[in-house]
Formats: sequence, C-alpha cells, structure tokens
Amino acid sequence: MDKIDSRTLSVDALNERRRRAVKMRLDGVSLKDTVAQCEMSCTTVIAALKAHAEGGWRAVHHARPAVPQARGAR
Repeated sequence: MDKIDSRTLSVDALNERRRRAVKMRLDGVSLKDTVAQCEMSCTTVIAALKAHAEGGWRAVHHARPAVPQARGAR
C-alpha cells in the first residue's frame, strides 16, 4: 500500500485522520497500530490525543497554518 503524503490532503481529511487516531487510542489500540492504520507519525497521534485530553473533540480539529504573505521590496 502506498502512503499518501499528508501535505496533499485537505484540512478536513487531516482532521478526520486525527479523530480516527484519537478514537483508536481511546479504544485501546496500540500506538504502533494506530500510526500504521492512520498513516500518521507518532508525534502527530500523541499531539492529537493530548489535545483531546485538554479540550475534547473540538481541540482535535487543527487548521492548516497560514502561508506568510510575501513582503514587497523596500
């Protein structure tokens, strides 16, 4: 199975992966299995789980960071 580069996914698709990863961890699935099934890094899964613990399901939602605007020549 080919991995999908997360940078090409929509924010909604990324958030769905985060929600699924948190649900799997809460259901007792190992971190290793969660990472493999959700195609996410350990760091991302742990961050989503911590966000859920601190702020519930709304905190799991994550927006893609804004791209800084280019400044004109001065």
